[in-house]
Amino acid sequence: MKHLLKILPEYFEEVVKGTKTFEVRKNDRGFEVGDILILAEYSISIQSFTGRVIEKKVTYILEGGSFGVEKGFVVMGLKNGFS
Repeated sequence: MKHLLKILPEYFEEVVKGTKTFEVRKNDRGFEVGDILILAEYSISIQSFTGRVIEKKVTYILEGGSFGVEKGFVVMGLKNGFS
């Protein structure tokens, strides 16, 4: 499944550079390994999308409720490519 998600510019840039290889989100969409995240850069200052988008595949999910992750949230491991 594909999920379109807003992401702030400072985090978007780190995803693009490859230094941020995870995403933390409220699990209100039933995220699963194999899902594609369409991360669309969103600027709060202009209250709009910037037009920059990157797609990442979910490779791992750490469910909330353990290891300091709040229940109802997930930490998702991300990678390039869709194979």
